[in-house]
Amino acid sequence: MLQRVRLHCRLPLIALATLLVACGETGPSEQLPPAALTNVTGVPLAGPAGETLPERVVIRVEDAAGNPLPGTQVSFAAGNGGSVNPANAIADALGEARAHWTLGPTPGQQTLTVTAGAGSTIQVNAIAGAPRIASLSINAGNNQVGTSGQALGTNPSVLARDAAGLPVPGVTVTFTVMTGGGTTAQPSSVTNAQGIASSGAWTLGASVGTQLLSAQVPQAGVNNNPLIFSATAASGAASNVTAFSLTQQSAQVGALVSSAPSVIVRDAGGNPVPGVTVVFAVTAGGGQLQGATQTSNTQGVATVTSWRLGAAPGTNTVTATVSGIAPVTFTATATAGAPASMIKTLGDNQVAPVNRPVPVAPQVRVLDAAGNGVAGVAVVFAVVTGDGSAVVGNQTTGADGRATIGAWILGPSPGDNQLTATATGLASVTFTATATGGAAVSMQPVSLVTQGGVAGSLAASPPSVVVRDALGNPVAGIAVTFTITSGSGVLAGTQQLTNVNGIATVTSWQFGSVAGLNTVVATSATLPNVTFSATTTGLPTQMAVFSGNNQGAVQGTAVAVDPAVRVTDANGQGVAGVTVNFAVTAGGGSVTGASQVTDAAGVAAVGSWTLGSTATQTLTATVPALALTGNPTSFNASAATQIVITQQPPANSTSGGSFTVIVQLRNAALALSPADGVPLTISIASGGGTLNAVGTQLTVNTVAGVATFNVSITGGSGARTLQIAGTSVGSIVTTSVTLP
Repeated sequence: MLQRVRLHCRLPLIALATLLVACGETGPSEQLPPAALTNVTGVPLAGPAGETLPERVVIRVEDAAGNPLPGTQVSFAAGNGGSVNPANAIADALGEARAHWTLGPTPGQQTLTVTAGAGSTIQVNAIAGAPRIASLSINAGNNQVGTSGQALGTNPSVLARDAAGLPVPGVTVTFTVMTGGGTTAQPSSVTNAQGIASSGAWTLGASVGTQLLSAQVPQAGVNNNPLIFSATAASGAASNVTAFSLTQQSAQVGALVSSAPSVIVRDAGGNPVPGVTVVFAVTAGGGQLQGATQTSNTQGVATVTSWRLGAAPGTNTVTATVSGIAPVTFTATATAGAPASMIKTLGDNQVAPVNRPVPVAPQVRVLDAAGNGVAGVAVVFAVVTGDGSAVVGNQTTGADGRATIGAWILGPSPGDNQLTATATGLASVTFTATATGGAAVSMQPVSLVTQGGVAGSLAASPPSVVVRDALGNPVAGIAVTFTITSGSGVLAGTQQLTNVNGIATVTSWQFGSVAGLNTVVATSATLPNVTFSATTTGLPTQMAVFSGNNQGAVQGTAVAVDPAVRVTDANGQGVAGVTVNFAVTAGGGSVTGASQVTDAAGVAAVGSWTLGSTATQTLTATVPALALTGNPTSFNASAATQIVITQQPPANSTSGGSFTVIVQLRNAALALSPADGVPLTISIASGGGTLNAVGTQLTVNTVAGVATFNVSITGGSGARTLQIAGTSVGSIVTTSVTLP
């Protein structure tokens, strides 16, 4: 029949159903049975769990020849708890059946089974996303009352519903403490089958009053999202009592204090506790209290009605006691007198960054003639240099005569800032502060980055750095850490804060006990590191004379060679950096440059040694605090005090004939003083004539304390007296010779 219809009507296959009806040749009962089902929906299927997909599912029914089968009944069955409408549909002229698919409530892949005819079946898949929530509501745990720091009795929970008012499971709810500082056991929770999610236990924070907790889902357009839970935290049992008013003040004798004693009662969490009995009592000074027994108010404060001081000047005390808790003591000085002076009490000579307040607000105290604080005096704080600002600069002194500015903000440029405090009839006072630069950007060395020294000794230049901002201004208060990286030495004061000049310096650096390289690195946050190094010699073990021993010199003059010692280590190498002290220990002489430091060769020489007049002259070199072989080391010298003739001239000599006179420099004990270069002069003291054909005198310098004169005398006959002297030697000697 189908073939016949095609031959007679000659119409396209897509209009098959219309043709069959129009030609009156056949009906659905004559169609071929369904052979294939095809999903022709045309788009991937996806949507929120529990909701109807926006696109209808379209299924094409075809026979074995691939022709559409209109009029065929198609059945739809949704899995995963979903539904379909209609469940049964008739294929249209194109062989297509359509239905709306409502996904099940569980996110993930879901399946729709489609059946036609005698068992032709296909499955259509869709992805179910997170369920769509229409509203959140509080399920339990709102508006509770509990004790601060404790868990509430009911755990807060929320109920998630969809647009139809049905509970929505599988929704992640985030619980966040908004105020109060408390905690929840489950900050993140997933709704159960009933659409309920709980925060777990809500432990209140330490503060009293209203505390808030929010519950929120990550979906836009949800009513009451987020939800806010409220709880009221009450204080716990009284745990401590502290002063709420001034604990030290002054007033005239017999007068009421300006600040009546007052305390605040708190629980262990620091919250005020109302309704606690506080007993005030006078314990010194003989004053009087009104309202000695008080009950703490809603702020935990209990205040005595008044306190009148005793009749005699001096200290008055009142104690405030809560049963089982240590009492609080209030002190007042009974005094009298008008304001006489004003002094600075806090906030002078501070350092802070530019455009920032000083750490401690400047404070003054107004005193009477007896030095007692005077209350009620108007004080004006004003900036005078630095272009800073005074915040709340008009103040009135309190009961103890003190007035504190609200804040002193330094100016925009590094350098000195000044603030004055003035009061009528009193001399003003001036506060100073130093404004430092901005953020630290560089760290550079201040001390030597390379130096030498003795192993085990202290560095002569301890590591030091300066921290500056981008404009080169020093930055105070920057933490700097000094660390030994080689040499196994010891640092004292490894953690330092830069001072007002931006400088941080290690207390001391003791080199390692083994000679060689020692290094220290200075670090500070992100600033560039600075490395300090020192190359040390070995530990000194011995000291010996290097030069200048056993010399001679005329008394009162310095020896020709400055005495020197050499300090060496166990290997005989010179040790640099060792302090050597020189001192005269015998002879009454003197030295210059008495304290010397050994050079790279380990040698230290005294500045000079001037001899005294006694026979024994001794200079001693000592290294303090070190046990060295040869410590101390002594130098000997002979001080020439007289001239002695050791070879006399002949009794008789001819005119013009040569002869020799030899003399020595000797000390007070008549021992040879081996002084070099001392000028001695021989001259004709009497008898006339010419000496060596040139004059009346001849000068010769000593060699090792000896002077040799080769002499000839010309002139008439007779006795001649020869005199030998030195300008710096205390004695003169004479001898004689006769010319025939």
